[in-house]
Amino acid sequence: MSLVQRPDRTRAPVARAIPRVLVVEDDAPVLTVVTDLLQDAGYGVLQASNGLQAFDHLRETCPDLIILDLMLPGMSGWQFLERAHAQLQRDRIPVVILSAIEARGDYPATLGVSGWLTKPLDVDHLLRAVEELAGPSQPQHGRVASDRPKATARVLLVEDEYLIRDLVIERLTDEGYVLDGVGTIAEARAQIVAARPALILLDLMLPGHSGWDFLRERRDDRVLSGIPVLVISAAPQERLREAKALGADGFLSKPFDLDMLSALVRSFIR
Repeated sequence: MSLVQRPDRTRAPVARAIPRVLVVEDDAPVLTVVTDLLQDAGYGVLQASNGLQAFDHLRETCPDLIILDLMLPGMSGWQFLERAHAQLQRDRIPVVILSAIEARGDYPATLGVSGWLTKPLDVDHLLRAVEELAGPSQPQHGRVASDRPKATARVLLVEDEYLIRDLVIERLTDEGYVLDGVGTIAEARAQIVAARPALILLDLMLPGHSGWDFLRERRDDRVLSGIPVLVISAAPQERLREAKALGADGFLSKPFDLDMLSALVRSFIR
């Protein structure tokens, strides 16, 4: 679910080449993915893992946007909004909630936030909200292939749609990754035994055993549980949340942008 309300920016604009976004998130993989996506899109990123750190950043800097989780250690997102209310209002700093809690009714307006994004992360909605609320920036992902750092990590793509499989393989191979493409979970298991990947790109709706089945089996398998899984699926949000509960490390909803896919892959493979 995505709710975005354009803020009233009546303050005098601050001359700044790159809009800055403060990301407040205690889940390290989510923090890494969001940071890499925003930096790849050309934004400056400040990080905080709890409300206290976020409040310190807010006192020292004036970000153009805050992306805020609610369930945080130390000082929660709710407490941060209450404590920082005066400065957020004075400096017209919009806040977007990124949480597993769904927005209902007028709850976003009650909290005084400009947007609400529900986990699992929807990359398209996130980047659109950031551009609308923080302003456009100069994308960094428009580089030609020869400018990209060459990666040699192996990636396993589990996707039964040939068109999507070919597009992803072509893109990531061009960026220097070693790609193995399969169409079923049985083929994926055989490929993992033959050559352990650094990352698995997993469709959920597959013939025979589904991606959900694979995630359930992965939880009790020491080899599989050590390989990060990025889900790429057109499944509805409630089924994506089921995949998250089963241990998926990241999500990208179909249809997706190949630049966004590249940024997510880079965030998992370093």
